Amino acid sequence: MGSIVVSGLGKAFKQYDNRWQRLAEWIVPGGRVRHELKWVLRGIDFRLEPGEAVGIIGLNGAGKSTLLKMISGTMLPTEGAVEINGRVAALLELGLGFHPDFTGRQNVMMAGQLMGYHTADLLAQMQAIEAFAELDGYLDQPVRVYSSGMQMRLAFSVATCVRPDVLVVDEALSVGDAYFQQRVLSVSGNSSAWAPPFCW
Repeated sequence: MGSIVVSGLGKAFKQYDNRWQRLAEWIVPGGRVRHELKWVLRGIDFRLEPGEAVGIIGLNGAGKSTLLKMISGTMLPTEGAVEINGRVAALLELGLGFHPDFTGRQNVMMAGQLMGYHTADLLAQMQAIEAFAELDGYLDQPVRVYSSGMQMRLAFSVATCVRPDVLVVDEALSVGDAYFQQRVLSVSGNSSAWAPPFCW
C-alpha cells in the first residue's frame, strides 16, 4: 500500500518586470538576477497513510492545483520534498491525454499507455472500464461527442483500472453528477475493496 510524506514543501515562480528582463536573464552574460520570486506555497507538511484521504480546500489561486502537481510529480518543488511509496495515478485535468477524434476505446489504450499501463492489462480491463464509466455504448464513438461528465468518468476509470497505490484528483470530479461522485468516494473509502491515500 502507498503512503505520502510531504516535508517543508514550497513553490515559487519567477516574476519579471517585462519580457525583455526574462530574455536578458537568459542571454546576457554575468548571471545577474532580473526576477523576483513569488511564493505560492511554503512550509507544507503532512503525512497520509494507506486508507486515508485528504481534501484540499481554498480560494482560486491559493495553490491547490500546484500542490497536487508537486505531489503527483508533474511539477518540481522549489523547496522541500515529497516522498511517495507506491504507484501514483493522477487526474489533474479533465480529459488530459484524450484525443477528441479518437473513440473512447482508442483513448483508453492511448491514455492508459501514457500512464504506464501495459497493453495486455488495458485489454483485460476494457470491459470493467466501460462498466464503471457507464458509457452505454459510447465507447466506440469519438470523444468529441462525449459530455464533460462522460469524459471524466472514462478518465477516472482508466486511471484506476489497475489499482494505484496513491490517487490524486484535481477538480475532475466536480463535473460529474452526484451519483458518480458518490460511487467514486464509496470505492475509495471502502478498505475491503481499495484504500489508497486519496488527495483531491
